[in-house]
Amino acid sequence: MKVRDRIKIYKDDRSVEVEALFDTGSAKSYLAERVAVKLGYEPYPKPVKVPLAVEDYLAEVVGDLPVYLEIAGYRLPERELLGVIRKLRVEAVIGVNIMEPYEIILEKDRVAFRRTPPRAHLFKL
Repeated sequence: MKVRDRIKIYKDDRSVEVEALFDTGSAKSYLAERVAVKLGYEPYPKPVKVPLAVEDYLAEVVGDLPVYLEIAGYRLPERELLGVIRKLRVEAVIGVNIMEPYEIILEKDRVAFRRTPPRAHLFKL
């Protein structure tokens, strides 16, 4: 399932508001390089190619960025690490690595939390 919603991203004294794609098919969360530049990311010495769900397509992960996120009006309490992708079509992708611990749910056209205020839940394996 996929839903788009506005989020805020905070890095030190900088912040941006972007449209994020919340994607239950994405294991990780990513940020477009053009947005990461505004927040002051440091690129990897060499990009890493990662396969996409579509056959024969690769994305270039060019860095990562530790940030705080504000989703559905709530600032998440823990810093999250977003991969930075060159030429990402959307500004941000929020994957299950963030949705599951915070119990983010997708309802038609909106993003919500199962519990508010949101907090990360550790799951017993």
